[in-house]
Amino acid sequence: MTASRTIALLEMQIKSDPYNPGLYIDLARAFLDKGDEERARRIVATRRKLPSKDPSIHLQWGRLAEELGMAAQARDSYELAVSMDPTNAELHYRTALLHYEHGGWERALKHLKRTVLLAPENEEARSLLASLYEEMGFGVLAQEDKKASRGDSPPLVQSTLEGPSGRDISILLNLFRGKEFGYTKFGIGPAGDLFFEPVDGVMGDPEVLRHLSGEAAYGTYPLRSDKTLRYCAFRVFIPWRRILENIKNSGFLAISESHVQGYARKIMRRATELGLPAYLEDPGDRERRVWFFFEEFIPVDLASRFLSALWDQIPAPDVDLSTEMFVGYKASGIGHREDSLPLPLGLNPRTGRRSLFLREDGEPVEDQWLFLRKMRTLSRKGLKTFLHGGSRGLHPAPLSSRDDVKRLRERCQVLNEILKKARSGRNLRLEEKRVLFFILGFLPDGREMLHHVLEPCPDYRPKKLDQLFARLGSHPISCPKVRYLLPEITGYVRCDCTFRLPPGFYPNPLLHLKSETMV
Repeated sequence: MTASRTIALLEMQIKSDPYNPGLYIDLARAFLDKGDEERARRIVATRRKLPSKDPSIHLQWGRLAEELGMAAQARDSYELAVSMDPTNAELHYRTALLHYEHGGWERALKHLKRTVLLAPENEEARSLLASLYEEMGFGVLAQEDKKASRGDSPPLVQSTLEGPSGRDISILLNLFRGKEFGYTKFGIGPAGDLFFEPVDGVMGDPEVLRHLSGEAAYGTYPLRSDKTLRYCAFRVFIPWRRILENIKNSGFLAISESHVQGYARKIMRRATELGLPAYLEDPGDRERRVWFFFEEFIPVDLASRFLSALWDQIPAPDVDLSTEMFVGYKASGIGHREDSLPLPLGLNPRTGRRSLFLREDGEPVEDQWLFLRKMRTLSRKGLKTFLHGGSRGLHPAPLSSRDDVKRLRERCQVLNEILKKARSGRNLRLEEKRVLFFILGFLPDGREMLHHVLEPCPDYRPKKLDQLFARLGSHPISCPKVRYLLPEITGYVRCDCTFRLPPGFYPNPLLHLKSETMV
């Protein structure tokens, strides 16, 4: 049958079935075989989006668009087919090739990873993935994919750090003490992703030696079961999307890495100026970390507040940088999940480079173990001194309300218990804060007094306090409401005051300030 006869027959079928995408694909193919590319393109452009839940239809549209040089339309069709059939390795590979050819490195990387996961035998996909990793500076990942494509098993890296004694290992483990039971092991997934998995047990000398030799990469969970920790850090890094956008621009990535180092050094210098011991680490890639170690386990809220207070004193980073506080957990959905980082001084699982501590000028410390022995920890007293005086200054009790609070403490035992708990440096429960806000918030200088009272609490956040104060209602809390909210306090302290109530008044703790209302 001639091409013209085929076209005429297809056009007749389309008249009786105008919403059949398969007929339009055949018609476009017939025009292409006839040499009429213009009409074939017109059909692809106007009929490609006819509704269909069959991934093979979108695959055919993609192939046709690719043959006609319509790259954007081909990518759209392949992406649509992939969304309908996410386990089809061929679809992922074709989509990756199109993105790669047109500079869509992020999407190319995503689909190449899926291709390798679904079809490990696809050597072309592995080779292309390895070249992308190489251009990103992830040498180990590139080697993993190259060796896998040849069927080799990657040898263990044998590079070691000279001179670790038993004492040095103990110091390292003591600095990075965290969760009571369990630690993490970092690895590279089938598609080259870096991940960590939990390991049951307690990390000891054998694990540290394997970590230092490059045989494995281990880390600890900072957060203990009682929500306390002994170390935290700032992470400064190039956003992943920016790395992907500039895979072929090694000069830009090198400049960005120098900006990362410069900003991390700025954090370290500011901490040093404030008398805070801070330690800069190059983990062997385009990231830098500034570590802080505490003399004892402190509440995670206090550590977060410490990092936030220090961050407030440092100018914001450039647009091509990201900064993150590391306190042992990350937001995940509506909750949180434990987080971990590899211990320093090991080999980076991605690049194969040694993680090293740096001097203030950004150069590696000559003797890493001697440097480790000289590291200082921050005491709780030093931490509180910084938070009260070093960051934003201690909020003094406002003079106009000081006598009022003294009288309230003497006459309202419930309020006195809450104030004692706050001044001891413990977190208040939500109900206790509510009672505090609806009593002290109605004093002449209520906002300043709330800052003064709540500042010692680990979860104190001045901006959040101001926001809550702005939404404070127009009436103080009643005594029955106090008893309802805090039965565990009113069960052992007196809460049975009686008042001579003026017309329109109800019993509330602020009536203690009006002597004529007392019975």
